[in-house]
Amino acid sequence: MTAAEQVTEAIRRLQHVGLHRSIVVALDGHSGAGKSTLAAAVAERIDAAVVHVDDFYRDMPESERLELTAEQGVDRYFDWERLRAEAIIPLGQRTRAQYRRFDWASGHGLTNDISLDPRDVVLLEGVYAARPEFEDLLDLKVLVELPDAAREQRRAQRARSVSRDDPDGWDARWNAAERHYFRVIRPQQTFDLIVRGDC
Repeated sequence: MTAAEQVTEAIRRLQHVGLHRSIVVALDGHSGAGKSTLAAAVAERIDAAVVHVDDFYRDMPESERLELTAEQGVDRYFDWERLRAEAIIPLGQRTRAQYRRFDWASGHGLTNDISLDPRDVVLLEGVYAARPEFEDLLDLKVLVELPDAAREQRRAQRARSVSRDDPDGWDARWNAAERHYFRVIRPQQTFDLIVRGDC
């Protein structure tokens, strides 16, 4: 059974419970594990709104970002408060979500409003999607895994595609924050389902 089939089957089981709100599913995992691809594959099989954690990258001065420790990075790299208030809560309550996403093209600021109509299922995909601050809103926490070598190959391809270098050692700090999150805050045993990120 593919990862998309496993997640879809788990969602179908939750739908039989008869919740009177949308089912909220977190697809979490290390960078390059295949979370976005999995979200798209599940959304093809089931009526779902897809929310990307990357859209909520926190807009802050780069000098401030560079000073964050790994633990601070988990809390500050993404604006999880805004993600919770502007996307997860309204969609979970079957109302439209409107929010502005980080402007990755310019590297700072927020874009125009994004509007997402409510669906039976909300797929929240991205690193930190299952953070404890969302626990009361999540119905299913999925860890998407892929061997480190395969993930690093994907990440290297992404970096080449945008001609990005790393003069300030950003990747090392990002990786340290991820390791802290998955080791201390959201270890493997706290997820409801673990799937491979090759769909």
